[in-house]
Amino acid sequence: MRQPVWKKHQTLIWKILLLPVPYSWGGAAFQIISFGLLIWWFHIIPPPGFAVAALAIAATIMAVRGQRFTRIEEVVWILIAFSFFGIEIRAITQDRDQHDKYEAQTRIDENKHFEAVLKKSQDQFAATMGELSTNLNTLTGADSACYLAAINPAQPYLAFVHIGKFPLYGVYARIVELDREGKAIQGSLMGITVSAGDMIKGHASIQTWPNGLTTSFDYFNANVFFTARNGDWMELLREQRTGGKLLTAMRVVGRFTTLKKEQTLCERIDPQFPKKPNGDIDDGFRAGPKVPRCP
Repeated sequence: MRQPVWKKHQTLIWKILLLPVPYSWGGAAFQIISFGLLIWWFHIIPPPGFAVAALAIAATIMAVRGQRFTRIEEVVWILIAFSFFGIEIRAITQDRDQHDKYEAQTRIDENKHFEAVLKKSQDQFAATMGELSTNLNTLTGADSACYLAAINPAQPYLAFVHIGKFPLYGVYARIVELDREGKAIQGSLMGITVSAGDMIKGHASIQTWPNGLTTSFDYFNANVFFTARNGDWMELLREQRTGGKLLTAMRVVGRFTTLKKEQTLCERIDPQFPKKPNGDIDDGFRAGPKVPRCP
């Protein structure tokens, strides 16, 4: 019975593979090449799968030629197989380590990017809030204030001087005169109210001399109570004429909505102004820590 051509070729290939081949220089050269590949892969670990492919080839050769191997050749091929197995384990471990490092670096980069985006957003938010705060302070006046400058009956006007960074709106001053000792005067506790109006930053508001205010004096003591859109504050104003020279002591104390507690904004006291032994001007104008000088 005639066999198909493919079966004839298969039988021929199978016979060739099963031919007894003694351990020869050719087999030794093939194993040397395998060992060279192993040594190379020990130094430069291949991607996962390469060593498995090489191990499969070695296993195929061992399965087909195993019965005809000499003892030395069997031992060598077993060593080669285990070496390929070890290289594949190293390749898998290295691949996982590289993947873990890549993932860790990716997380670090993502966190840095997120922090940069967050910081940029915070900066933009802070800038926006700063602009809103500036606009709000411009509309209200924030902690700006004003004070009544030293008065002089020879000059028929009052000068209210602006201090601070923002304009003031709807300023009213209630001037309550005091006696020489800085004490309240019966009948003048309500004082005299003067409108200073709106005030531009760094400017003064000039108002006509109000009726009822002292017109000639050797001294002038008063507490001036201010109100405006941004809150209220008070000025302690003391003046005395000594040796023909008008000496002034003043202090401005703020109680704005932006301040948590009453705060001295500024003061100006002429060095020659009469004081008590303890440094007080009077019972209502006591000595205090050094503060900025009123402009």
